[in-house]
Amino acid sequence: MLTHEVSVAFRPQTTVSSLAVSKDGNFLAWSEKNGLINLSIDGNKPNYTSIEGDAKGLFFQNINLIIGDDNFGLKCLDKQCELIWECEIPGGISLIEKCQDFIAVVDNLGRLSIVSYNGKITNNNLEFTSIIKLLSSKNCVIIVQEDGSVYCFDGQQVIWNRPSRGEVGEAITAVGIDSFENLIIGREGYALVPGDEEALEIEVWDVYHNELILRDEIKNRLIVTVSNSIDTYLGFDDGAIHSLERLDDGKYNLSDKIFDCKYPVKTLNIANDCVVAGSWFYLHGITMSGDNWMVEHQGIIQYSAYCIAKNTFYFAGDDQNDYTGIEPIGVIDLSSKLLERDKSELTLWFELSEQNNKLSAEEIYSDDDKLESLISIEEQSQLKFHDDDLNNLLTALEGDDEQLLEDVDKEKLVGDNLLEELLDEVKITDLPIANAGDDCVYDCGDENHSIIVLDSSNTSGDKSKIVSYSWIDDSGKEISNLPKLRVKLARGKYRFELRIIDNDGNSTLDSIQVEVI
Repeated sequence: MLTHEVSVAFRPQTTVSSLAVSKDGNFLAWSEKNGLINLSIDGNKPNYTSIEGDAKGLFFQNINLIIGDDNFGLKCLDKQCELIWECEIPGGISLIEKCQDFIAVVDNLGRLSIVSYNGKITNNNLEFTSIIKLLSSKNCVIIVQEDGSVYCFDGQQVIWNRPSRGEVGEAITAVGIDSFENLIIGREGYALVPGDEEALEIEVWDVYHNELILRDEIKNRLIVTVSNSIDTYLGFDDGAIHSLERLDDGKYNLSDKIFDCKYPVKTLNIANDCVVAGSWFYLHGITMSGDNWMVEHQGIIQYSAYCIAKNTFYFAGDDQNDYTGIEPIGVIDLSSKLLERDKSELTLWFELSEQNNKLSAEEIYSDDDKLESLISIEEQSQLKFHDDDLNNLLTALEGDDEQLLEDVDKEKLVGDNLLEELLDEVKITDLPIANAGDDCVYDCGDENHSIIVLDSSNTSGDKSKIVSYSWIDDSGKEISNLPKLRVKLARGKYRFELRIIDNDGNSTLDSIQVEVI
């Protein structure tokens, strides 16, 4: 198969939580789960600083780095990671978006604030609530609320809005901007029973003329988009990639599938002459000439950053396994020629670099003095002192080795029994146990109905083992297979049952009674 030569750009201390490259490609920045912010100049050892919380996003503004801290607010750093300015956002930051004339941030309560590039809040206490997505568009920001309503806000006022559709509600799965600055929306309708409201759809809007250009049903959830001045590409949760084509009459058409990644598309970039999609542990490249190439990563790919100026592509991810090492940040020079490799060789770029960074057992435990040049004289004397102590201890133990082995065997037997008991307990407590929530009463007021949320988030145990959710109403009909959904209920009493199945085939259930008065 075809692939690119890949190198380890950096090895983070902990899991990467955001990634950005400057426009000229001279600066690379990333944040880590431990609050560490790193900034490398020309690929050299990074400068770093720490923030109070977790970075919810970062980007370059000229040569300065702007960070969204979920504990404090906004911080602006120079290339040495020294603080230039900071702006406290009460409630911290959950979303951050770089716009043409301002920075849009959403706090942890879902409220919007507009901040200037010198760190001053210019607009807050706005009427938006429960914001879940932000997207920059020209000199505006696109705002998506949890109820499915979408707004275009220029920093001072709303210039366009799309009300939520459907009687029960909907979810906006993705928003993007196409090559003609029109807004792309992926939506999923909610409904108690199958029908039009639960359809998966794509919409294209001209927000500046309030015109719906396209509304079409699709088979899978749209989750990511990317565009340049010529092309627009869409990534779906089944791994498919399509292009969105604008026809001569101004209408739009969704192309046939141009590539299948087989897993949900997490990242999507247009880089040089190809489209690059991050899906599962792989980067898939689709060139304009029709060649397909693949690169494997040590982690599930979550972040990517492309620099046009240097034609370099950075990517990072996490294998979501606490017992393995931290995954590296990879870099590809997309100007390099494609290579023919066996699929088994795609992991060599990170495996070989790991081996090269490790000393062999012979080097570590040898009796020669090769390693002494790497430590100070004081450390050498301490090492000799500890070696003498160890030799004396081993000599003292030689006479009692039989009794020692007998005692060790006894302790091992006790330890094995204890370990078996602990493992049995872990097997029991680790099972996911369904929890549909507490019984509740809703007052619908002057309305004849109430919209409530059925939520399985209180389910205990290891949720990563859950392979199936099922909500069943009191008639025995399954109404959803999602962990969380909204339902519209008239006055009366209702009972819903939550049933979950884990990857071992175990099934548990719980029920909730809802009364609407």
